[in-house]
Amino acid sequence: MEQHHLISLRLGFSTREAQKVKQLGLSSYLANQLNALVSVPEPDFLKDTPKTIQDFRAYRQKMANEGDEQSLAKDLVKKNLAWKVFILTRCFESPTPLREKINLFFQNHFVTTLMGVKMPYWTYTYYATLNRYALGNYKTLVKEMVYSNAMLLYLDNHQNRKGATNENLARELLELFTLGEGHYSESDIKNTALALTGLTFGDAKGMYRPFLRDNTIKTLWGVSGNFTIDEVIDLIFEQPHTAYFITEKVLKWFFEDAPSPAKIKKYGDYLKSQKFELKPFFLYLFENECRLDKGGTQIKNPLVYLFQVYHDLQLEPHYPFMAFWLRNQGMDIFDQPNVKGWKGGKEWLTAQLYSDRNQFVDFILSNNPILAERLSKRLEKLDIGKLSFEPRLALENAQNAKSLLEELTDRMVFATNEDMWTELNELLKYDFDITSENALKSLLKVYQYLAKTPEFQLI
Repeated sequence: MEQHHLISLRLGFSTREAQKVKQLGLSSYLANQLNALVSVPEPDFLKDTPKTIQDFRAYRQKMANEGDEQSLAKDLVKKNLAWKVFILTRCFESPTPLREKINLFFQNHFVTTLMGVKMPYWTYTYYATLNRYALGNYKTLVKEMVYSNAMLLYLDNHQNRKGATNENLARELLELFTLGEGHYSESDIKNTALALTGLTFGDAKGMYRPFLRDNTIKTLWGVSGNFTIDEVIDLIFEQPHTAYFITEKVLKWFFEDAPSPAKIKKYGDYLKSQKFELKPFFLYLFENECRLDKGGTQIKNPLVYLFQVYHDLQLEPHYPFMAFWLRNQGMDIFDQPNVKGWKGGKEWLTAQLYSDRNQFVDFILSNNPILAERLSKRLEKLDIGKLSFEPRLALENAQNAKSLLEELTDRMVFATNEDMWTELNELLKYDFDITSENALKSLLKVYQYLAKTPEFQLI
């Protein structure tokens, strides 16, 4: 695989950005992506949705009084799908896919889900906050996430009060958001939970209710005081493992499923040296890792796989269908299976998921009626309209069969082997004529073959 295609897959969701990377060079491309001002405008479908907990309770009561509580559930399902479509549209169409990929990384790090929150507007404010701070200071981002209404609801901190402690948010703050297992004690969790008592919903973000706070002295990592959660987070960022925990997750999201301890330490040390400023950290990491001409270190997640196929075959995006397909691949956008998020790695390529990927490619390229009927049955309960695929291939080097095969393999797979070339030369004979009537059909058969290889599943 040519390096600019590899970089495009790693820093985005497909090979769409490959030519930009090649033309601009890595440093200029990164500067353009990381310096761009990226906003998250409020989607139109949230215009009349409840924005505060009071609004939501009033709306729910109105539905109950009118005997129409089912409308609330139906409306939530519609808005949840609309939100998934909103995010997929941003990822697929944005001129700054690296920013969207960073945002999605943090959404999978600070997990809240649509089904867990059930307040679509709070999901929007949570995501807008992620976008705002994703290239700022990491400590500030952690604090903003803890004060997010969506996070407070998802992890039940509205139930955490003096005399009735709920440890959910405290535990996940230490285990999943900052330190990782083995770098805190049960006592640290209990005292963090006490520092979180009384932090509950506000109109724009969470706020402390003084009468619900526990004002006893808390001790964490040998330091005592009547801490707020902001002060606890300050202590967390003094712990040695904080930088390494987030660094390992970033490396896994962008580059490799099993980064070495030495690499984690190298970039974690740099993050510490930058006082947890994220933009210089990302720039340093991307500059170094993208210059390594090494593929096959990461299994493609379903989103990258799907977007690459759509981009390669110049398919018109059908976002509701894409959301459905991703859910069946285990990457339900904004609805992770639990607070730990998508595990990634080998979880993305079980035997069943690999088979489903191959069937998807067959469905697009073979017009197989059995597959079409099977998919139609799975989609009949969803009002997503008719599916239509018209695959095409845009190739630059159409001199002969050899040049075409080289271009496709350079774009699609990180490595080739003798058996693969034997198959490819059978599919596209040496005397292949690009102007022939069935030329596209033959080229699509080559794409179909390559897309079903194990090598295509890797970056």
